[in-house]
Amino acid sequence: MILWGEHDPLIPVAHAYSAHQRMAGSRLEIFPNAGHFPYRNDPLRFVKVLVDFIQSTAPARVDEQRWRERLRHGSRPS
Repeated sequence: MILWGEHDPLIPVAHAYSAHQRMAGSRLEIFPNAGHFPYRNDPLRFVKVLVDFIQSTAPARVDEQRWRERLRHGSRPS
């Protein structure tokens, strides 16, 4: 779940589209009249989108060994 304000002055919205494109299975929600904190500009929509995501998405499986390797060596474990 990627939530982004269209008018984010710190991290341009283009980064949201790029991240979404690179994360298979991700979901992107752009808040049109929001800046860096979309939950402040539209709290009701933010909660609605977040609750829907939680209810409609299966939790990710976590492989502790894989994460340990990634944390030690970066995204490409040796």
